[in-house]
Amino acid sequence: MQPEISTPPAPPSAPATLPASGLPATTPSAACENCGAPLYGKYCYACGQPTTGMVRHFGSILSDVADSLLNIDERLFRTIGPLYLRPGKLTVDYFEGKRARYVTPFRLVFFLAIIAFFAIQLTIRAGFTQAVRVQTAPVAGVSISGNPPAHPVKNDAFSAGNIRLNDHVLWNRQTRPLQVGWLPGFANDWLNDLMANAQEQLQAMNSGSFESQRAARHKFLLGMFSAAPTVLFVLLPVFALLLKIFFIFKKRLYMEHLIVAMHSHAFLMLSMLVLVALDLVRGALVPHAGWLSAPVTLLRVAAWTWIFLYLLLMQKRVYRQGWFMTTFKYCWIGLCYSILVSFAFVFAVLISLTGA
Repeated sequence: MQPEISTPPAPPSAPATLPASGLPATTPSAACENCGAPLYGKYCYACGQPTTGMVRHFGSILSDVADSLLNIDERLFRTIGPLYLRPGKLTVDYFEGKRARYVTPFRLVFFLAIIAFFAIQLTIRAGFTQAVRVQTAPVAGVSISGNPPAHPVKNDAFSAGNIRLNDHVLWNRQTRPLQVGWLPGFANDWLNDLMANAQEQLQAMNSGSFESQRAARHKFLLGMFSAAPTVLFVLLPVFALLLKIFFIFKKRLYMEHLIVAMHSHAFLMLSMLVLVALDLVRGALVPHAGWLSAPVTLLRVAAWTWIFLYLLLMQKRVYRQGWFMTTFKYCWIGLCYSILVSFAFVFAVLISLTGA
């Protein structure tokens, strides 16, 4: 008598209309155009190809691009409050794995940088387009025009293609060009072209009528703030490197310090927006309601104070050191970063002057 051999039952096959997760298919009859696998959502689970390509309405593509770059959805509103009011919370939550509820650090600082510098440029543009008036008390026998002086003003320091200092010619494109011995000729020509642009810009800002000087300074300021976002993103990894050096014994990865730097700069951008908003309120309401001057001034002082206090509290919460070491490192990091910002500011000025 042969022993009876029992074979295990075959595992039930998954229904053709259900994915491995058991979720109902959104389009059970559709198949991936790339690999032929059944589709259960916006992406093919087998090859990852999206169901929608570029052949569709242009408005839908623009919406996808905005979402990919800025990630503007309800998470933005859940992010802004903790970013400004709760120092270090976004960073600590990110390190603990609570990331889905907030905007990612890079998209956050990218979005706020664009908005902040755009708002600052609008403020500068609005300030320069207002009419400038000179108000004086009437004096017998003296007549003063209510408009700025329109007669040309000449500044010899930047005239005739020269850049002078105390009557000494520092640079002239023809007679005293800039020459760096170890650079090739085309590089020296490029540097002298930049110097020529700077000389023309400086001459325009310091010579001619009041209106022409104002227009040149307006152009210079807008150019400087146009270069500011580039300078900001250059400073981000450098600031993260500073944090890595000062907190080397914490044994954190460089990317962790970079996330701290991005959240810190995002807060600074948001603070700039707050200060711009307070300036707009002061300019729009205070002339019509003088009693608002004191509250708005107090809010500005509080906003500036909160910037320095916030960064200290953020450093304390993220790196979890004692108050003495936190304050000590905060002061040194602030000093080093201030020097970096000064060099960055000079760089932005040079870019604006030379038109590079």
